[in-house]
Amino acid sequence: MYRKPIHIKAEPEKVADRAIVVGDPDRARFIAEKFLEKAETVNTHRGFLLFTGKYGDARISVACHGVGAPSAAIVFEELVMLGVKIMVRMGTTGALIPDLRRGDIVVARAAGYFDTSPVLELTEKVYVPSVPDLELTLKIYNSLKEKLSTGRKIVLGNVISNDMFYVENPDLARRLSKLGFISIEMECATLFTIGVLRNVRTAAVLLVSNSLVNPEESEIPTSDIINKFYEDVVPVVLETISRI
Repeated sequence: MYRKPIHIKAEPEKVADRAIVVGDPDRARFIAEKFLEKAETVNTHRGFLLFTGKYGDARISVACHGVGAPSAAIVFEELVMLGVKIMVRMGTTGALIPDLRRGDIVVARAAGYFDTSPVLELTEKVYVPSVPDLELTLKIYNSLKEKLSTGRKIVLGNVISNDMFYVENPDLARRLSKLGFISIEMECATLFTIGVLRNVRTAAVLLVSNSLVNPEESEIPTSDIINKFYEDVVPVVLETISRI
């Protein structure tokens, strides 16, 4: 049964069944205006920008989910209410291992989370595996490996989602990397868990913006610099999901 969203003030027919989801409103606008044809602003309510346009013959929406699991969960749930069946997060991530450098790409194959995570409220305290759609993830990963020629690393690996941004430090990075995590971010576990619970296909393509272990790359760049890194990545992802 259709439930009317509270925060995204849009009708289902205005939202595509495939969506790119991002945390930064500037990135949402950048992707919609630069890569989609006839992009229409569908929602601005509560700052959750939502655009819908076309990439080739496919209708695609671009949504801003804000920062952290609680904000993101609202947007992901309401996009599902509006008929979205595929969601790909394009966000930033901090490197936990020295081999990852700024500008590299992490395609998440799973997302860990802490026992304080709001994700557990979704699952009645059961630790549901937080995994993306395998077929979609591998299609995106293989397309990026095939089509990007920038010399940047494209890595398939485990990430961890953390809601306490300012507790991140080199000691935490060392402990998490020993557990097999290669980078840290804030929303993938929420996205993947909602995907599992709501039968929605999900994936995440993350740009390494900074490093918790390489001091010379500890600062997070501005949105303009991050968007520049993403310029050759976005068309590959859009092309991949447009063909599904």
